Amino acid sequence: MDASDPWIVRKLDHLGQEVISYPAQLLFKTPKSVLMRAVWEQPPMDLENVRLEPGDLWLETFYADRWYNVFEIRAPDGGLKGRYCNITRPARIISGEIRAEDLALDLWVDPDGRTSLLDEEEFGRLPLTLEERIAAQQALEGLLEAPLACWEDPLPEVVVGHLLRERGFILAAAESCTGGLLSHRITNVPGSSDYYLGSVTAYANAVKERLLGVPRDVLETWGAVSQETALMMARGVRRLLGADLALSVTGIAGPGGETPGKPVGLTYIALVAPDGEWVEGHCWTGDRSANKAASASAALALLRWYLAR
Repeated sequence: MDASDPWIVRKLDHLGQEVISYPAQLLFKTPKSVLMRAVWEQPPMDLENVRLEPGDLWLETFYADRWYNVFEIRAPDGGLKGRYCNITRPARIISGEIRAEDLALDLWVDPDGRTSLLDEEEFGRLPLTLEERIAAQQALEGLLEAPLACWEDPLPEVVVGHLLRERGFILAAAESCTGGLLSHRITNVPGSSDYYLGSVTAYANAVKERLLGVPRDVLETWGAVSQETALMMARGVRRLLGADLALSVTGIAGPGGETPGKPVGLTYIALVAPDGEWVEGHCWTGDRSANKAASASAALALLRWYLAR
């Protein structure tokens, strides 16, 4: 079937009975996984940690060899609501259809990586075999060890590379707190020169001002770590390098640098495109290395949403 043909996702209970089904579009496929795009088209629904509303975009990954699936939920304006990690039996993936048997246990990951474990009691009551229960618990333990990485297989830099090439867009980046890590990840993908021009690592304010054109009054009024500066950085590198799309990252990686109202981990990410501009803020809770990695991942996630809209 053609990649643009619609698929059907069927969510089943532990007995294999269908609970819900919905159409989805295939975005990326590996031998053991599929990344799907779906839009919530039903009436609003309140779940324990999130309200699903018409127009919400789901980017959902199913695995044929893992006891979970994960889906990222974004509002129509791109705002990240969070990610659900559903403990399931390995998905059955056939051409045009996915069947996933839910085992009740869920992990919610909020936009900044904080987690909530849901429905443990319901999971405990399911009539599973010992082998199934062990496999499910091991899957949960793996997700809890790295909740922000739960959506990173297939790697987002590989996915966005595929989508950039498919859509014919050229990308550039401006980085401050990530120090080139975002560019490193993008260029780790073979053939990335087809769609990636390069980046400006504007660590000092003087570089932000001179190379990227961030106005001095913006830096003095709002600070280097602000949504205003992130947006100006993305606009500047898009103009400087002549790209279609531009990402920027600015933040406080830590352990120092905290100021009143701006804690360690605070990060702003911007995306500038021909048809819009988006800025999102995060407050990571890891060490310096983890905060830099989370910021690069969040930038790729924002770009992935844009390309999947």
